[in-house]
Amino acid sequence: MVNREVRLDLSKSVAKIAPLNEPTYLRVKRAIIGDLVSGNFTPGTHLTIETLTSRYAVSHMPIREALRQLEGEGILISIAHRGFRIEALTETYIRNIYDIRVGIESMLAHRAVEMATEIDIAALRQMHEELNALIRSGKPMVASQENIAFHQRIYGIANNPEAEQILEGRTRVVRTVADSLGGYTPDVFDVVIAEHEKIILGFESRDPEAAGQAVFDHVSAARDRLLRRMAAK
Repeated sequence: MVNREVRLDLSKSVAKIAPLNEPTYLRVKRAIIGDLVSGNFTPGTHLTIETLTSRYAVSHMPIREALRQLEGEGILISIAHRGFRIEALTETYIRNIYDIRVGIESMLAHRAVEMATEIDIAALRQMHEELNALIRSGKPMVASQENIAFHQRIYGIANNPEAEQILEGRTRVVRTVADSLGGYTPDVFDVVIAEHEKIILGFESRDPEAAGQAVFDHVSAARDRLLRRMAAK
């Protein structure tokens, strides 16, 4: 059962270093995933809007939206007129999501190199350099949002909205898990930057195979980093 007496101040959680304009429901969503990862919530836990409103000290509306998204991502199961039940956030689930990601993202990177203009490539290089500074800035949630924008810019060049839609629907939850664990940490700054650099070099050398492989390696490494952090947590 959820402890109804515990109240968490989202402004004092990891969300405090999120972008200032981040919607409250995203902070709630991260908090729910954080409670799941940390063991405060366990698979089978019954959640209600009233319980979560009390726990996170926010109104019903952001709670409802956070629950709706987590249901769509397979983390929660709706119970008619009784709230939601938490499903297991297992290693197998995470690996399956990353299998989807690595296939689609490497394909989109390959296609993007084939379609990119010189302006596209210059813009990606600039985004990469700006992201590097953010990663090292000590603002992991801000860097996380810019990282999403960086990858979305790459995949947008490929002009395959159907693939992007599938990708987005299956990756929100793993992003939320990563953010709930604190986002980028100093021990991975240089590693992530180097992985992104290989992707950019694939574009600059007009080598679709190299870019696709760089994305494959980057997403696979991100999976392994996330699983290690979940296990440590």
